Amino acid sequence: MAHLIEDLAVLLLVSLPINLLFHKIKLPSVMGYLIAGILIGPYGWQLNGDVESVKHLAEIGVILLLFVIGLEFSLTRLLKNLVSILGVGGLQLTLTAGVVVWILHINGFSQSKSIAFGFIVALSSTAIVLKMITDLAEIDTLQGKICIGTLLFQDICVVPIMLVMPLLAQAGATSPIDFAIAMFESIAAVVAIFFLSKLIVPRMLAWVAHIGNKEHLTLFVIFIILITGWISQKMGLTLAMGALIAGMIISDSEYNHQIILDILPLRDYFSSIFFISIGMLLQIQIFFDSVLFFLELAVVVILIKIFLTFLSCALVRTPLRISLIVGMRLAQVGEFSLILAAIGLENGIFSNEEYQHILIVSILSMLVAPLLIQVSNKFSIWLFSRMKVSESTKEEKETFSDHVIISGYGLGGSTLAKVLQEAKIPFMILELSGEKIKRALKQGHKTHYGDCTQEDTLLRADIKRARMIVYAISDQVSTERAVRLTRKLNPKIKIIVRTRLFSQVEEFKAAGADEVIPEEFETSIEIFCRVLKDYRIPNNIIEQQVELIRLEGYSMLRGLSLNTESLKKFSTYLTATLTESYMILDDSWASGKTLAQINNKSEAIIIAVVRNNKSYPNPGSEFSILPGDMLILFGSHMQLDNAIKNLQEGSQVK
Repeated sequence: MAHLIEDLAVLLLVSLPINLLFHKIKLPSVMGYLIAGILIGPYGWQLNGDVESVKHLAEIGVILLLFVIGLEFSLTRLLKNLVSILGVGGLQLTLTAGVVVWILHINGFSQSKSIAFGFIVALSSTAIVLKMITDLAEIDTLQGKICIGTLLFQDICVVPIMLVMPLLAQAGATSPIDFAIAMFESIAAVVAIFFLSKLIVPRMLAWVAHIGNKEHLTLFVIFIILITGWISQKMGLTLAMGALIAGMIISDSEYNHQIILDILPLRDYFSSIFFISIGMLLQIQIFFDSVLFFLELAVVVILIKIFLTFLSCALVRTPLRISLIVGMRLAQVGEFSLILAAIGLENGIFSNEEYQHILIVSILSMLVAPLLIQVSNKFSIWLFSRMKVSESTKEEKETFSDHVIISGYGLGGSTLAKVLQEAKIPFMILELSGEKIKRALKQGHKTHYGDCTQEDTLLRADIKRARMIVYAISDQVSTERAVRLTRKLNPKIKIIVRTRLFSQVEEFKAAGADEVIPEEFETSIEIFCRVLKDYRIPNNIIEQQVELIRLEGYSMLRGLSLNTESLKKFSTYLTATLTESYMILDDSWASGKTLAQINNKSEAIIIAVVRNNKSYPNPGSEFSILPGDMLILFGSHMQLDNAIKNLQEGSQVK
């Protein structure tokens, strides 16, 4: 036990500073854990030679990792988005695995080994890709959505692949019929465990949540993981498969989110140990003995994945530039590939040498992945600009002038289009998403399919005769390129850009934008307005302050001081004489009281009462206040505030 604690302390001692460094340089933590494992392990600094004990802890990480995936795996949500998920994801996995199987098979590898290698190469890193596109604020972009959909499909396919891997070890010794029977038995076991547990677990979960607390719920969830894992193991499956089934069972429960929050810290800790253990198994000397060979092999794998992912996107009519971006972002070998490789080694599919080759190539592709993701946008724009490729469809030329061009038909773009349509202002829409194009056409909008970073696309939108262009897209790199190109084609056009972060404002203005609207600070302004409204600051005063903030470049919200004159004006507004209306409710203290009984120390004056749409100006002291009455108050901001508190609670009454 003491030895195990010592090993864990060493793991943390080495991995923590490495991960802090990786966090600082914005690289995924998975890479930090792998490198830490290489340094700690028996083939590195030999700080920890007990790989087996670490592997046991790592298995817990795999179990919890698959459990959380199961929790996030909603069967209902899957069926709703089945068509979109099967698109690029299905083609990418099938094509990549198929090509790798074919290449290896013609080079003398056995069928089972080729299939196993095909699955391993086909998967990409969910952890790396999601972190990078989140950091780049590209979740809502077309390329972001395609990447997430493809990764989701891969995660779903992990389930049947994990079933197939142990069976591949028997493939050489059994006939195709025996293999099919074994596969059917495994699937039947999964289905049986799932539906039997589905009948029992949700009821027990609700019962525990009802009579117990959060700790009891967490303990019960761990019990479910263990019992489903044990049952699946008894039925010829793995513990990890049981954990995934347990997650899927609980995924549609109302306690799903709470369970994820409780389990995530455990998952993160133990899964980090898993990746460290993978690094510990890497025999670094094998890499140094054949550096050039492994570099070439990694390059070949990356290029194959880029090309086949690009082809998969292009086959479903994704714009070519976006297809290339997706291909570059999914070009690495994923963390689940490492799990599959470990299963393959355990079941005798791979020799130790082959396993080392998989580890080395996987780690190399992961190390390159952040760089490929970061440059994918700029590279695609540069390449297609050089090629002079127009992705627009042939449409009948219609001359526009003095119109507005809306690039991006998301929430902001569609709302603007509705307003312009009502105002009878001519406009057209530029969009890359086929789905959004269809939606815009149904609304009767003039729409062009094309990439706003391409000169031909902007010219087709009559950019030289347009009055204004609004960029409402989430891709920062593409937007900046498009702004520069727009300013070059039409120096006089007004360019408005929507961006997420205030830090991007100056970049877009430097590129040529006239106005940049950061969502981050517009949200802050909205909060600012609602706070002031709650304190009954008049709308005209609020609007003046909002305008002041915008004119001063958001300096107030950035923490810079407003000029002294502005602050004096604002103080004056707060003490100005105003009117306010207040409706008497059934539970108001003032209900049923006369004006004489309402002692208003705030000095605000009730100048009128509106009852049943009839006005009673200057009511006398014996006038009775009834529920539903509207009181018209006159006084300063502070006087009105005190008066309303008095009417509500009677707090000022003697």
